[in-house]
Amino acid sequence: MVFLLTIAATLSFIDRQILNVMIGPIKRDLGGLSDTEISLIIGLAFSTVYSLTTLPLARIADRYSRRNVIAAGIFSWSLMTALAGMANSFWQLFTARMGVGIGEASLGPASTSMLADYFDEHRLPFAYGIVASAPFIGTGLANIVGGPLIDYLEAQPKVILPFFGEMFSWQTVLVTVGLPGILLAAVMFTIKEPKRVGVSAEKDEGFSYKELWEFCLSRKKFLSFLFVAYLCLSVQGFAFLTWIVEFFVRTHGWTRTEIGLSYGFIALFFGTGGSVLAGYFAGYLVAKGSPNAPMRVCFWGTVGLAPLAILMPLLDNAHLALAIVVPITFFMGVPPGLSNAALQAISPNRLRGQMIAVYLICVSFLSYLFAPLIIGLMNDYVFGREDAINLSLSSLAAVNYAIAIACLFFSFKPMDQAIKMAKEFTYTSS
Repeated sequence: MVFLLTIAATLSFIDRQILNVMIGPIKRDLGGLSDTEISLIIGLAFSTVYSLTTLPLARIADRYSRRNVIAAGIFSWSLMTALAGMANSFWQLFTARMGVGIGEASLGPASTSMLADYFDEHRLPFAYGIVASAPFIGTGLANIVGGPLIDYLEAQPKVILPFFGEMFSWQTVLVTVGLPGILLAAVMFTIKEPKRVGVSAEKDEGFSYKELWEFCLSRKKFLSFLFVAYLCLSVQGFAFLTWIVEFFVRTHGWTRTEIGLSYGFIALFFGTGGSVLAGYFAGYLVAKGSPNAPMRVCFWGTVGLAPLAILMPLLDNAHLALAIVVPITFFMGVPPGLSNAALQAISPNRLRGQMIAVYLICVSFLSYLFAPLIIGLMNDYVFGREDAINLSLSSLAAVNYAIAIACLFFSFKPMDQAIKMAKEFTYTSS
């Protein structure tokens, strides 16, 4: 199950992020789009619909079969990614990206809830760490395959595919990465829906929106620190992943194949390693009696990450910059799975999916929206030139990581209190 969920999350991230390695060709072929316009396609189109549909789909996952919700979502976003390959204008591609958002909104809440019913609290952070490595596996594969594929297709005449017709290079890539997910949707039916366990597992009717709101308010101190910290981490992380290829192309004159292959392997091995090791270490600390270990591990990972992320874009030597990208990517892999572990530690069973949905709405919506957009806006309107991407990345890192470090530090005691409340949680059966 962990293997299939990791594959699903990887395909989700590839379909979500594949546009990042094709920014130049898309801008050219759709009439010379600006950095801001391409950022809206990557960010706003996806994140708005993703966030609007996340909570309703999470409520369904908390009441019915999570496996079926996931399978339907995979089929939906994969089909829409392939259909995006037919787009010939800004608005057509924008609309297709909205469809991708609807499908992908189903995965996070349902898969996180399923894992919590398969593993005990000591092993759960490790399982989340494996699945949370998907963004780096996806980024790695998207760059390893996408960059060279784009350069190859750019050198060829337009490709003609059955049903799709004559296609630009980036359109061919979208069709190629979208269609395999339809097969994965069928494979998901080979896993079993786990029996729900823990507090409120027998509450078949689920919790109302009012009960969800009251639950969040009663734990608002911890959730506030968690959400603000992860918003900053996510904005910076997705900005980095969105623009790293263009950064090396514009600043250091590398081809998309050179940086695609280089960063692809870095993300695949070091980003994945950071996520898995962080989950394993947090689980080890939980077993040793430190229930707030997810936040502590995330804190120290961010402390290690911040100075490197600020320095790297400012270096003149491209190979030295790439060398520093290695520890940056490793430390970027630390936080993702730990947020899920923390939220599941404080949530009753029938609120697990919805709590992840609240997190995704508060954190992922804004990060998906602003992460690609803010760098484009800074390039276009603050520094007034495309090659100022180094200044944009560095200054954004300084602000985001300073806030994240402070919030993570102050989250330790509130998380202890929220876990204690979770153990004492009761509900009135209807």
